[in-house]
Amino acid sequence: MTDSVYKGEDFEEKVRKQVEFYFSDSNLQTDKFLWKIYEANDGWVELKTILTFGRMRQYRPEDKVIAALKESDKLVLSANEDMIRRKDPVKDFNEVKNTRKRNTVHIEGFPKDATQEDLEIWFSTKIAVELPKEKGFNSLRRIKSRAKKEFFGVIDVELKTLEDAEFILNSIELSYPQGTVKSDDETVDKKTLLKKMSLLTFQEMRESGKRFGVNDVTKRRNSFNDNRGKKFQKGGFKGKRDDRKSEKVESGNDTIDESSETKPEGEAKQDSAEVKESKPEGEVQQESTEVKETKPAEIAVSEEAAVSN
Repeated sequence: MTDSVYKGEDFEEKVRKQVEFYFSDSNLQTDKFLWKIYEANDGWVELKTILTFGRMRQYRPEDKVIAALKESDKLVLSANEDMIRRKDPVKDFNEVKNTRKRNTVHIEGFPKDATQEDLEIWFSTKIAVELPKEKGFNSLRRIKSRAKKEFFGVIDVELKTLEDAEFILNSIELSYPQGTVKSDDETVDKKTLLKKMSLLTFQEMRESGKRFGVNDVTKRRNSFNDNRGKKFQKGGFKGKRDDRKSEKVESGNDTIDESSETKPEGEAKQDSAEVKESKPEGEVQQESTEVKETKPAEIAVSEEAAVSN
């Protein structure tokens, strides 16, 4: 089956944003596949490799992609236009990681059938425009189960500044698909509001065995453990042993970050747990929960979200 070709008027803008995301501080060093190539070739990556990534296969023909990338102020093409790299040197990884954690907001409660594009459009048009500092975001990662790659209704959004992240956490409420809701608006049904917290808080709660709210991740885990407990409750010592095993399962990492899937089609999926890995099939820029570092007990695959201005 042939991939559909994108023919929108914003073709060039979309191409630039997507490729700039791949090479961005937010994604590059946490994308194992892309980072390995980057390091081995002094920062250069073959353009044909980029074009095999999941969210890039819709952009054709190649000469039109090249024309769009020539206008980027963050990327550089080689003399023969068959390779590409970022202009600025890579920042210190620990610095990037710490900044990303501070600026990321963890949000739960989205419908499971919401697509990467749905969520990017929602955040760009309904939320980002209300931000006090930067009217955009670095990445939006949809969190999916590792086994079946089902969306859990959970996303991690990395904002451009800490001020914008704190604004979302402390000054507004979020509702999907409506958008922002004033915290003091008594006409809003609280049950329709999305649950949110900083990624750092989420990680701390996960480490301490606590969680806020109940989503599909926790429901599935609880159901799984309850069923195992009933199955072996009459098994004496064997049952206790299995209970311990189920506890280990509960603390394990079984979800995936879809945001930065960049692995080309046909590439082995050995790095499926890493959030920003470049895996082609998935949606990108937006497919990998920062999760690499966060690896939430309930999160595994993330979809790379495209970068927003």
